[in-house]
Amino acid sequence: MSNSTSSPSVRDGDTQGRANQRLRTRQALLDAAVALRDEGLNPTVAQVAERARVSRATAYRYFPSPEALISETATDRDMPPLEQLWQPGEDPVKGIGLAANALNTLLIEDEIALHVMERSFMTVWLDSETHEPLRPGRRMSYVAPIVDSLKDVLSPRARKRLKQALSIVMGTEALIAVRDIGQASIEESLDTAAWAARALMRQALEEDEQARRKRKARSVASSE
Repeated sequence: MSNSTSSPSVRDGDTQGRANQRLRTRQALLDAAVALRDEGLNPTVAQVAERARVSRATAYRYFPSPEALISETATDRDMPPLEQLWQPGEDPVKGIGLAANALNTLLIEDEIALHVMERSFMTVWLDSETHEPLRPGRRMSYVAPIVDSLKDVLSPRARKRLKQALSIVMGTEALIAVRDIGQASIEESLDTAAWAARALMRQALEEDEQARRKRKARSVASSE
């Protein structure tokens, strides 16, 4: 007799599949909005939905207001490619600071839009039946390549933790926290976020170096 209950691996696969589909839908909407703006239009959510070939109801689940949609498309379009900031082989500590500053500068140039985007993220999450995260993950397009350039230095576990830690100091939440809670000026906010990103990178490298020294000391001790 077959077991009608799905295995954990099947359920996990279904969940991941749905999450990937939602990300593709979200990206399709952003691509449509960018295309319409490049045509000189200031598109509504309904116009973007039509261009992306999704229903209006679906589009509004992802972008509750035209302001949220426009804010995100502006960020998508204006975000500089990583290769303009950092190239493989260059100092990753300096690179992550430059990346953090570039993304955060772009976001904080329009602080109202920054809060609109964050409100949009929260609205989508609260309206979701599963409360699964649905973020564009722009910061990770900067973070992941720089951290993964250290694959010969840091373990997969260490790299994963470093990526997660760096996600805290880049993006909308980081800027809102340092501005609203930390009471920092815009200049201080950008400087603090870049400093924190560099500090996290240095800490990860320092911990790896300490672990290497301990392993070497144990190896020497055991051979004596």
